[in-house]
Amino acid sequence: MTDLYDSLPNLSCCDLFYVHVDERESSVTLGFDTSYVPVRPLPEWQEKDFNAFEFHLRFSSISELRVSGWSAPARKTVLMSAGDDGGLRFSARGPGSLLEFASGQAEVARTRTYLASAAP
Repeated sequence: MTDLYDSLPNLSCCDLFYVHVDERESSVTLGFDTSYVPVRPLPEWQEKDFNAFEFHLRFSSISELRVSGWSAPARKTVLMSAGDDGGLRFSARGPGSLLEFASGQAEVARTRTYLASAAP
């Protein structure tokens, strides 16, 4: 996503709306939504109005998966850091919610822009 942004969105300021744990592939896919739109949109996005950006991150080679409760999709405190083994450590916490795991690697699985309603 560094080709889309000068500085990447802070994941804690994004809505975490999608979590898919795939035990067959030992992966976790997370969907985030933000109004912090890319400064360098893809050519196909430039043809339409948009004020929101959605992206999915797929983490593979998951270990140490821990989930405790889960509240409605919302902003959570998200931390991602380098693990001791060269992989990644991920955690998302919110009131009544915890998701954490270690991962061998991460990739951007999907992106899209769209026009979000300003009405609550």
